[in-house]
Amino acid sequence: MIKHLFLAVLILVSSNVQAQSYEPKIDSLIQAYIKLNKFNGVALVTKNGNKVFEKAYGYSNKEKNILHTKENIFLIGSLSKSFTATIIMKLVEEKKLSLDDKVTKYLPEYTVASQVTIQHLLTHTAGIYEIFRNPTYFKQAYDSKRFSSEEKMSFFNTQPLDFVPGTKFSYSNSGYILLGIIIEIITKDTYENALKKYILNPLKMNNTGYDYKQLKHEKKKVIGYSYLSKTRQIETKLWNADLLFSSGALYSSTADIYKFYKGLTSYKLLSKENLIQATNPFIGGYGYGWFIDSLANDRVINHGGNIDGFTSYLLFHPKNDICIILLNNITSSTLETIGNSIFKILTDKPYNLPKPKQEIQIPQEELLKYIGSYKVSDDYIMKITVENANLFLQINNEKKIKLSAESNKLFFIKDEDITLEFVSKDGNISELKLKQGLSTKYGEKEVSTQ
Repeated sequence: MIKHLFLAVLILVSSNVQAQSYEPKIDSLIQAYIKLNKFNGVALVTKNGNKVFEKAYGYSNKEKNILHTKENIFLIGSLSKSFTATIIMKLVEEKKLSLDDKVTKYLPEYTVASQVTIQHLLTHTAGIYEIFRNPTYFKQAYDSKRFSSEEKMSFFNTQPLDFVPGTKFSYSNSGYILLGIIIEIITKDTYENALKKYILNPLKMNNTGYDYKQLKHEKKKVIGYSYLSKTRQIETKLWNADLLFSSGALYSSTADIYKFYKGLTSYKLLSKENLIQATNPFIGGYGYGWFIDSLANDRVINHGGNIDGFTSYLLFHPKNDICIILLNNITSSTLETIGNSIFKILTDKPYNLPKPKQEIQIPQEELLKYIGSYKVSDDYIMKITVENANLFLQINNEKKIKLSAESNKLFFIKDEDITLEFVSKDGNISELKLKQGLSTKYGEKEVSTQ
């Protein structure tokens, strides 16, 4: 008895010492990204069942100066796909569907997808036209109306497949929307209720759900920002949940996502056999709702999510029982990098702290070759001019913005999440690539007729 008690105390002391050694490194890493306006949210990190780091940073509502708390609830974007895939695998366990079932078994009118299976949808190998390529979809993104299954499918179901199913990997929101529709057909219920039945209720995930607009926990809800710094904030609108649907409409907290992780790895949600199957790569390093990557010679399972104003990332390593959860209410392209660096800290591997962009000076004669108009579309023209050895960007008739040079062809805008890259073809500048948050626009240089 005394021996067992001594071992228990020793393990507890060891885990506390371990947590204390990780905490300052993880905090320093996140603080470095905060200085670059790349992190604003909550982090939760566990190892061997012990919480080694948990902290909230920044603002849930900058206008009202309301700080984040650990209990805050965020949209999680495409991390929703991991939940959708889990429901599908539960239906497989209940023998209500098979991974080899054709989509047309449930949606016979969708004849274009006659050779597409459930497995193809899960693994992004179906070749279905991506819904985000449809301009009409974006025009209705903020509508308040409810969209039926037929209306959701109308954005992609008339388009031919991009490739033969099962031959390539191509990340597809359309495919996961189809999975949600199939879940509703099989369960004869809404996707939201299926989510509650198979995942949320069994795990008591009370701060997770569908349709952020309808969430009643006003004190836990946060405002989404496309950019947030001490001097500048750009608030985003909430997307229509029915359009994001089973590909990206869920919200959650770090504590609830940890419950999801524990539910999976303790086999409360899926059998061990099905979890192994779901977390084995099919094509392109993707399984059933999960990316499977090699990180510092370790096999890790992860998924991120990005939607206007919100970014999420979940990484886990079953062998060492490591779980890393990051939730932000800013649009960010660096959350995965932060999560991967935290994993390296936990496994005593080298990692890098981010560095601020260094502005360099470029001679005016070198800048002159960038002058011109770059056409993205008829109603989106980027004009580049030079004044006093500085490059300026003007979008349509908006105010000119000074650009700072990071390299000869790469420029950025201070206190903005915007970078511009000039692309050459045959020795001449032919294109301007503008990246803002998660959005990338390509403008072709217009040839002067003078």
